[in-house]
Amino acid sequence: MATWRAPVYMNGKKILVIDDQRSQLRLIKKLLTKLGHTAVTVDSAEEADLILRWEQDFSLIITDLKMPWLDGLQFCKDVKNLHPNLKIYALSGFIGGYDPDELKAAGFDGVYEKPIRLTLLAEILDASQAETVDDGQTGPGKADEPSTAP
Repeated sequence: MATWRAPVYMNGKKILVIDDQRSQLRLIKKLLTKLGHTAVTVDSAEEADLILRWEQDFSLIITDLKMPWLDGLQFCKDVKNLHPNLKIYALSGFIGGYDPDELKAAGFDGVYEKPIRLTLLAEILDASQAETVDDGQTGPGKADEPSTAP
């Protein structure tokens, strides 16, 4: 049986990661670094909002949905108003509590379900490199069908 080998992306991205659980932030940062990227991690959407006001060179954002104060859904709406071309992906363990149409309307470029795995982050990165084409299709990573990739 062949083992899966993580792709190393040649032009590393700078990725903003938001999750209120610091253990999740440490894990995502470790995995993104292994994939050749730089992760800037924060434990609140409010802090991420402040960072985005001063730094605008992020390739994409990965955010949790369920967080205290400002949740990922409202955060995505706010960011898309200021930076409509910035790709934002939800990575959450509580996707079932959200209406898929509401997630799509908020502007998420993809919605993925925890647990966090190297293959899942690679899938998100691959999706972020693909051209945005609205063909009406659904599939893994689309806001109306969370990914369940192994």
